[in-house]
Amino acid sequence: LFSAIRRKVAPQWQPPSGPEVEQIVTRIRFRLNSDGSLSGRPSVVSQSGVNDTNRAQAGRHGEQAVRAVQLAAPFDLPAEYYEAWKTVTVDFDWKLSQ
Repeated sequence: LFSAIRRKVAPQWQPPSGPEVEQIVTRIRFRLNSDGSLSGRPSVVSQSGVNDTNRAQAGRHGEQAVRAVQLAAPFDLPAEYYEAWKTVTVDFDWKLSQ
């Protein structure tokens, strides 16, 4: 299930550019309705890898991650496993865009 979500989100993910931005990891959490649509707005749970050099891009990194989830929705996931995928957490980093 997690792989299916990552495959759907990855093409929508466009990390910002800038010095050392590849070190930032933004963790996004979102809830899904049983039909795979978003239930509310995805939220930034945490960020790591932020330093003085890339701090200016951290906010944009989070915004782009939220946008990627919004563009990827709805998700086509097996209804019988809804309890397992109704709340999803995804880490957005430079590698996800490759």
